[in-house]
Amino acid sequence: MKPNTIIFLLLCVSLTCTSVSFGQTKQKITFRLKNNGLLPRHFKFLERHPDDKSPNVFTAYILPGRSYTVELKIGTVLAQVNQAEINANMRGHEAPGKPLLTVKADDDGKTVDLVDR
Repeated sequence: MKPNTIIFLLLCVSLTCTSVSFGQTKQKITFRLKNNGLLPRHFKFLERHPDDKSPNVFTAYILPGRSYTVELKIGTVLAQVNQAEINANMRGHEAPGKPLLTVKADDDGKTVDLVDR
């Protein structure tokens, strides 16, 4: 094969792979979780998306008045949990925790207060 033909074929394959990957991406929403309390706290969160097989757990140590930026897919349910609920969930049990929100398209840029006053 000629070098020009090989380059053309590689270009076609790379464009095809790029278009397939763009078609499969889910829209993500960015919002902030704010510690509106007076003390620094260690927060634990559980996120579940209907398309995912298992939930994801993440933690954040947030200072008073500060926020933690999160990027999640639309339809994800976010709950605030404790360590016992995380352990139960990792064993396969249902542990809902304190539901914070279900991510919707209009939640983009929203700030969620984490401490009830």
